[in-house]
Amino acid sequence: MPSRTKIENIMSLTLNAVNISLYLLVIAATIVKCIGANFSFIVMGIYGVIIAALLVVNEFRQFRISLDYFLFLSLYRGRGMILIFFGCLVLDTAVVNIIAGTLNLSFGFMYIIMSYLSRYPCLKPIVINWQNWNDFSAEGLDLIRPKTTHSMLDAQTIPITSSY
Repeated sequence: MPSRTKIENIMSLTLNAVNISLYLLVIAATIVKCIGANFSFIVMGIYGVIIAALLVVNEFRQFRISLDYFLFLSLYRGRGMILIFFGCLVLDTAVVNIIAGTLNLSFGFMYIIMSYLSRYPCLKPIVINWQNWNDFSAEGLDLIRPKTTHSMLDAQTIPITSSY
């Protein structure tokens, strides 16, 4: 059975992948929404694409300015509010926008719920989580080994004969 630390690391890597996917989906949905839109939607779309692109970069490497001025991005509640904002920004009548908006809203609410539970690890960039994963794998920690019992060894090495 893997340790709690390894499970938390797997969960962190999964959340990093989900975040990056959601941000890229926001970029695609915003571009679709801006096609044929009026000036105000295009300006909001440009801001949305810039913020989503910066969040993708922040997901790979967290910069000092991000920790100083945008600390809420390191918290589940802040990340949830950003995703809810993106969900409201991209929600429109096109299929891509409905899917992107619904996914962002649902994951945003999930992050806010996760912020009230203390069992989840703090949010870190994918580079740090990947390095932790490599450290676990290199050391051979938590490798699942098959159980060897005497009955398994006896059944494989000793032929069953009845001497009665």
